[in-house]
Amino acid sequence: MAISVSKTLPSSDWYSGSGSTTITLIGTTEIIVNTKKALIKIQVPQSDATQTGSPSDKGKNYVKDLKKVEDNIKIRGWLEDDTASSAWTKAWKLRGMSSSGGPLSSLIIENLTFGTGSQEAYLEEVNFIAQPLRAKGLTINETSSDSVGVARIEVGLSIYLGDER
Repeated sequence: MAISVSKTLPSSDWYSGSGSTTITLIGTTEIIVNTKKALIKIQVPQSDATQTGSPSDKGKNYVKDLKKVEDNIKIRGWLEDDTASSAWTKAWKLRGMSSSGGPLSSLIIENLTFGTGSQEAYLEEVNFIAQPLRAKGLTINETSSDSVGVARIEVGLSIYLGDER
């Protein structure tokens, strides 16, 4: 499952290139979607007389649902070298997408697209673990046929869904 993350990037000391950028995670290993709704829960205490006169194993609880919903998506996957950019550079660009303000231009997960035409996605947290499989260094973009497509950096993304105010 390929996941694409797009955003306009500022220039940086940590990567080259700026402007509209798309990073694709290859080999997604895990997607965790967490939807949480904050309910107002009202527990009504029962008197001793009520417990004795009408015994029940059910509590007297009322719920007010104000639809205060939070959606978080956690994604783990891999970045790989390609002919245009090294995995190392892509990881730093993801970091730039997280640290620069505003929502992502788009987030595509399988058949779902988040962006300006739907609910927006914010890249809240980026973690990456470099897996240097070759002795040539992390910033080297391998272009030989035996090295392109080699996953080198594991990435964890935390995304929050909401609309910009």
